[in-house]
Amino acid sequence: MDAPDSACDSPADSAPAPPFATHPAHGTLPGWREAGDGRPLLLLHGWSVNGEAFDGQRALARAGFRVIAPDHAGHGLSRHGTGTTIAALARDAAALVSHLGLADVVVVGWSMGAMVAWTLLRDHPGCPLAAVGSIDMTPRLVTDPQWPHGLRGHYDMTQARQMAARIRADWPRLAPSVALGLWAAGRRPDGAAMQRLARMAQRCEAATLASLWEDMARQDFRDTLRAARLPLFHLYGAASRLYAPAVAIATRALRPDAGLSVVAGAGHSPHMEQPQAFNAALRALVAQASTR
Repeated sequence: MDAPDSACDSPADSAPAPPFATHPAHGTLPGWREAGDGRPLLLLHGWSVNGEAFDGQRALARAGFRVIAPDHAGHGLSRHGTGTTIAALARDAAALVSHLGLADVVVVGWSMGAMVAWTLLRDHPGCPLAAVGSIDMTPRLVTDPQWPHGLRGHYDMTQARQMAARIRADWPRLAPSVALGLWAAGRRPDGAAMQRLARMAQRCEAATLASLWEDMARQDFRDTLRAARLPLFHLYGAASRLYAPAVAIATRALRPDAGLSVVAGAGHSPHMEQPQAFNAALRALVAQASTR
């Protein structure tokens, strides 16, 4: 289990990052942001935020990447999209890859976005992916004696439906507690980060969030990871409130040659909490994947 090394930092990490160019949703295409013109790095955000969550990864455009961060249906630039399943979000992502004419794509999904990335891997064999990464996610949210590595605690479909009902009933009241869960245990976002998270949450459709929450609980990507023919890698926050450290070990065990890095002191959103350490870890994992 590799922790990011400060030696991985380069002048590119400290150079001014180019701004994101923003593209609105159009037809069946989701809205997206992008910066840079190097190797395609497709970043898929998590539930109830949007591609702004990857603002700290704009710096990777200075490290040879074309950073592309679409907004899933029901979120941000794609707020009025119609996708309410993980499979639909993966189709949207595949359509964007095709629209942009991308090749040799490294796709990295955070939380729900990891499930979208794994669905791309499983259901879209023609999508020109080179490697698939995940950020602080489990291949199966629900827990049982054979898989105690879902959400912390014993999580089941009944709880998922109850959560979905709360989201539909009063998402604005629920959103702040969801935002706090993104940060490391014992820490909380500062005022600016909290405002940013609140702004992203406000630009989500509650009905879509509820449907996606239930659909996430139906997913099981363990066989997908075992059978993957592309390089895989996983990044975790060492102090995640959502997933215990054992989740990283169990997920990597499904495909033992997968890369793994743990960001010390970070929670469920290491790319937002510690962007420089995260970016260094990500670059190292992509370089490792390119040699496999």
